[in-house]
Amino acid sequence: MSAPAFYDELRALRLERLLDASVAIITEEGWDRLSMTKVAQRSGVPRQSLYKEVGTKSELGAAVVHREVGRFLTGVRAGIAAHPDSVADGLAAAARFALEYGETNAVLKVILRPGHDPELLELLTVRPDVLEQVVQAVLDALGHPRAGTDARVVAARVAMVDSMVRLTLSHLLQPTVGIDEAVDRITHTVHGFPS
Repeated sequence: MSAPAFYDELRALRLERLLDASVAIITEEGWDRLSMTKVAQRSGVPRQSLYKEVGTKSELGAAVVHREVGRFLTGVRAGIAAHPDSVADGLAAAARFALEYGETNAVLKVILRPGHDPELLELLTVRPDVLEQVVQAVLDALGHPRAGTDARVVAARVAMVDSMVRLTLSHLLQPTVGIDEAVDRITHTVHGFPS
């Protein structure tokens, strides 16, 4: 017998409170100052329940990153969906969203500022599954090639999306130009791939 939806909703609400409290502490005090005690106090969730829900501080950081990646991917998909007739325009819209989101996202700002704890940056950037998840989400949002499409065309699309994602993340981590110029450069690169 499965648990009633009420308990699932209650658990989801508790997790959101924990993540919201964690984000508030990270943005106000930094990752180094985040503690399970502070999260429990700020969220109103007992420490024992906090440990049951998320485990360790590192697992809590992973949960924060997972939620942020989910929100990020929702915006990327919306950018692509807004341009169903043009892959390049869809990818440009996705890149623009990613760069604007990164510029305004409080957690990301804390991670990228000088003197951050590299553990949280590692959770966000170097885990290959996060990069692969973003690439796959972009490919899925573009739609699957028709059956019988030449394997070289499929490989070119994968390479194009992988390059676009890596360029966007690179600019996000170390911007050298404004968002408009970055999107222009990314779009120019995307146009260089065969259709």
